[in-house]
This record gives sequence, C-alpha cells and structure tokens, in this order.
Amino acid sequence: MSIEDRVRAATRARTTLIRDVRPLELPDELPARAPRTRRARRWLTWGAPIGAAALVTALALVLVMLRQADGPQSAPAAPVPAAPAAASIPRYYVALADTGSTSAQTEAVVGDDRTGRRLAVIPPSPGQNFSGVTAAADDRTFVLSSYLAAQQKTTWYLLRLTPGTAHPAQLTKLPIKPVPAHVTGLALSPDGRELAVMFSTAPTSTNTRPQLSIYSLSSGVALDTWSANAVKENSIGPGANAEGLSWVDGDRSVAFRWFDPVPGGSNYGVLTVRTLDVTAAGHDLLADSRLVLQVPFAVVRGSIVTSPCHTSLAASDGRTVVCSTVSVGARASSAACLGAPPSFVSYSTATGKPLQVLYRYQGQCVNGQALLLWTDPSGSQAIGFILLVKVVKGKNTPSPTLFGVAADGHFTPLPAPVVPEGADLSSGGIAF
Repeated sequence: MSIEDRVRAATRARTTLIRDVRPLELPDELPARAPRTRRARRWLTWGAPIGAAALVTALALVLVMLRQADGPQSAPAAPVPAAPAAASIPRYYVALADTGSTSAQTEAVVGDDRTGRRLAVIPPSPGQNFSGVTAAADDRTFVLSSYLAAQQKTTWYLLRLTPGTAHPAQLTKLPIKPVPAHVTGLALSPDGRELAVMFSTAPTSTNTRPQLSIYSLSSGVALDTWSANAVKENSIGPGANAEGLSWVDGDRSVAFRWFDPVPGGSNYGVLTVRTLDVTAAGHDLLADSRLVLQVPFAVVRGSIVTSPCHTSLAASDGRTVVCSTVSVGARASSAACLGAPPSFVSYSTATGKPLQVLYRYQGQCVNGQALLLWTDPSGSQAIGFILLVKVVKGKNTPSPTLFGVAADGHFTPLPAPVVPEGADLSSGGIAF
C-alpha cells in the first residue's frame, strides 16, 4: 500500500460515529458570487519523503482503532457554544460513498446540510467509480471524476443541482479528454468555467513527472499545463484532493501543497503551500510558482507526533490559508489533545504567520485529527470534521465524530452527512 493510500485510509471518517449533532440554521438561498474572469492555469504534484512514514504509520493506527474498537463510546467534550452562522455557508454538498455491493462501486450522494436530508443518489457507469468531487461557488455546480481502473484513466462529469424540482440532480459527461492516471488533486474554479487537475504521468514508476493542467468545462480543451522535474510522486494529504488545490486571486492563480524534504531533519521535512499565476508565462510548476506558507510537515514532541497542516485550503481572496492539525500519541496514556489539540488555524500568505484559531478542540483524547473540507473567501470560516480516539477502561476507543463549522473560536455542528459507513469524507471525497 502506497503512502497516499495509507494516509487516505487513516483519514476516512466513519459516518457511524457521527451522531447527536444539531442542524445549523441557514438562509433558504445563498447569494451567488460575482463571476470571475477566466484565465489559463497550471498544475502540480509533489512527493512525500520516507521520513514522513512515521506520521503515516501513526495515522494508520488511528484507523485501526476506529475500525476495531469494541468498547463503549464516550461522548466528546461539548463544543464551545456556537456563534451565529453566517449566510455564506454553502447549503448543498456532494459526498462519495461505497455502495457496499460486490462490484464495490462508489456513488455520489447529494445532501442538504441545513435539513440533513438526502436529495439524490447518483451511481457511476458500469465498471467505473466516482473518485473525486469539487464544487463551484454557486452551491449548485459540481464536477465529479470517475476512475476506470482497467484502463487506468479518469473521466469527468458535470453535476448540476436544481433543488425542489422533479429532477434535483442532472449528470452530464464533460468533453474533457480522459486523464491517463489516477488524479490526486482537483478544483473547480469559483465561476464554474475551468477545472484544475493534478496527477502524475507515471503513477507506478519510481520517477514521475507531476503535472497540473487547466481545462475548459465548455470545450474540454486543456488551456495550459505545468510540470515539475522528475520526482517520486506520493501524495501526503488525505482524500482525492490531496494536494489541496484551490483557486485564488480572482481565478488568476491556483494554490497547491508541496513537500520539501529535509535530509536528517527532526521534523520530517517542510510542507509548503504555493500559488501559481496561471495567466503568466512559463510551464515549470515550481520555478513559476510562489511560496506563501511554510510549516513543518510533522513534529515529534516526546510521545506525540503532530502535523500542523495536515489538510489545507487557500481562501479565494489569496490572503489566507486555512490548515487543520492532527496529533497522534504513541502510547495509550499520551493525552495528545492536551498538548496539541486538533484545530483549524488560518495563516497569512503575506507573512506566513498564524492569523486566527478558528476552533480548537478543548477535550481530552489520545489521538485527534481535524479534516478541512471548505473555507469561505476570506478564510474566516471552515467546514470540517474532528475525529477523536480516547481511552475508555484502558482501551483506545473512538468517540463520536464532530462535524460542522469552525469560526471565531466556536464550533457549530451540522447534520451528519447522509452517506453509508465507509464513505470517503476527506477533501475531494465531499465538496461544498
């Protein structure tokens, strides 16, 4: 199993652990965002070092405990009383879920995070599996990727929502040429016109060429492509959008995650977030992009391993990056959440310094991880999960998962995603 697979597995949220969360009151409709000017784009991928395997292994242990724990579940500490919800929180989402059939297909589930209801279920074509999903800013337009393992290629579909109608979800195949690889990052531009896609041109080789391509949804044409020098491709983020792709600066740039190894370093290397101006000349993913954030990929403090930017998304205003954190205790007696509780934290792209703790979990746990799914244009609000493992009667036991909106130090629960057990609810497995 590759590092990418192990990290993705270790960060899958089990929906059976999500319970007793109250709905967030939202307005009936969301204001549409102003259209953004279209530009050509670029694309990238990055590699994870062997040193990062320590954190990956620790994260994998979290998954084992979540799946195998048979003791009673303890309730997490009550979230901080919620602040009033802002009207900018998207109402509809699309989540990917395993059907549980012998064909092991993955379907797309359309849900309403205001009511907690399921609007539609869309199965993939025979022989295919939905592998990723991304959303535009209008809360009605989504793009789904579908991976055909037999042919090792990814195809693309447009999903439009019309809630309240007889057919609330309409799926259409896009004219984009199939990508000859498994995609590790995807992001639909806020105006819904262009799709950023990241993949490796040789995913099974020891030396690969990470590539970022921008496609026009209307014509299917590849508008531009960027690649990096040959590196070993191993996505270190969880989910189908492991590279944390997002559009920033009025759709002029694409932000992505990149790993810079530090040989012999105690922090397993440096995680960076970079932005690529897709309107400028050049086709080198790294040389033509700009560093906006740099943090340790993993830090070891005694028996606790911490990743300060386990998942990340750059806000569309280009001024802010929101990170989620993960802490894993090496021993059952380690209270990882006391020393480094799972959190959502915003950073300035101008200084690289923390701006605000959107929310920090305040209870105890052995292991805790926050997963970031969405952030507003200013990076002041985030939607995500907090997954916890505690010690109950001497056993590592999963606690009910927290799901909701982090903002101003408060956590406002949302109804649990209406998907079956086993759904990939990491970034790219669910989109708002």
